[in-house]
Amino acid sequence: MTERFAVPDELTCYYDRPAEPANVHVEIRVAGQLDESVLRACVQAVLAAEPRIRARRLPTSRWRRSYYWEFPPVPDADPVRVTAYADQADLDRQRDAFLSQSPSLDTSPPLRFLLASGPGGASLILNAHHACFDGLSCLRLLRSVAQEYSVAAERALAARAVPVTGPRPAAGLPVARPAARRSRRGSETGGLRRRRGGAITRIARGQGLGRGSSLPGYGVYPLTWDGLAVADSLRSAGASVNDLLIAALMLAISEWNESRGTGRGQIRITMPVGDPAQGSRDGQWANLSRLTAVTARVAAAAAAGELLGEVARQTRYAKDHPGPQVDLVSRALAAAPVPVAVKHLLLRTALRVAGPLFCDTSLVSNLGVIEAPAFGAASAADVWFSTSAHMPRGLSLGAVTVGGRLRLTFRYRRCLFRPADAAEFAGRYVKVLDQFAGREAAPR
Repeated sequence: MTERFAVPDELTCYYDRPAEPANVHVEIRVAGQLDESVLRACVQAVLAAEPRIRARRLPTSRWRRSYYWEFPPVPDADPVRVTAYADQADLDRQRDAFLSQSPSLDTSPPLRFLLASGPGGASLILNAHHACFDGLSCLRLLRSVAQEYSVAAERALAARAVPVTGPRPAAGLPVARPAARRSRRGSETGGLRRRRGGAITRIARGQGLGRGSSLPGYGVYPLTWDGLAVADSLRSAGASVNDLLIAALMLAISEWNESRGTGRGQIRITMPVGDPAQGSRDGQWANLSRLTAVTARVAAAAAAGELLGEVARQTRYAKDHPGPQVDLVSRALAAAPVPVAVKHLLLRTALRVAGPLFCDTSLVSNLGVIEAPAFGAASAADVWFSTSAHMPRGLSLGAVTVGGRLRLTFRYRRCLFRPADAAEFAGRYVKVLDQFAGREAAPR
């Protein structure tokens, strides 16, 4: 069976390149350790039960007009890799390297798992190609693997509870071991104005990274924010945590750029709108997120509450008025009766020539409130999520709320930020969030 690529799938292939892979990252950390052999068997069981996860791109000439999926009966490769890390810095380096490569669409399955074990516990990192998955479907995949793992744990415990004579059966899954302890028209009032025309503000590059910088790959900067007590006041004022994340990012970008001498301007934040069912058993193994945008010009005198109110107004409109997944120009490109090689060249040329003027400034993708998956006796303590950050955007923010705490992950291109720049920017962002939480957060 073959199936033609949907428009977003095809476009993702054109964006995907070695320097900036088009992938989705979801990471789960448990306090104990996960058994490698059992985890590998659980992943294989999920792949066997779900043919669409085994998708691969049908071998074809680049002179065809579209790509096609095929679904082989068995995967081409084992998607589970295993490593060890010495400390948090070592885990960060290995994560960055892992996410700086996209899973191949020409090999089934189009995803990879990295099981990293160390003194801080076990981290299971999923790297999935964005042509096949969005953040919610990645969560569903991890839940499926966790359920298989929990079933294996129950069977192992039951087997150990039954007295036997003769040869002892295989132990199966060990109990999780504790980790070693170690030391449309917007408001025209005040300083905020929204308008359609004009160039879009770019995020200023970090120190020593000029426009000629072409360092490949991604860096990832995760952090936790404990200010969700402000959520009730946001809801009563007609705003949401997602609105807060977008408004805070606009302010942080404006302040960052001003500190680099580039000034303030019109900022546009991409906001994917996903179907919550994607994360449940009724979801699809696909990228179904619909891309919308929030635009505002943040001047120096802009009131934070006013900005939050404008963002809330635009996000409500986007959610209440469903539309196509991608814009008209992108749809026209995908539908053009020319070979995929030509369409790829056209998109890359457009990004290089017009991207700096018209592409969005950054992206915020919020998966909302989720329940952390449990791997047998090992409950997930942390869940992190991020998505691609293609230039000229160069920076994206992924968010997920687990256990009453907001987990934020900045994904950045190395030609935009160095690790120190990412840490400084994240610090500015958290400061803006704290300012919202420490005052009346109601939008005007």
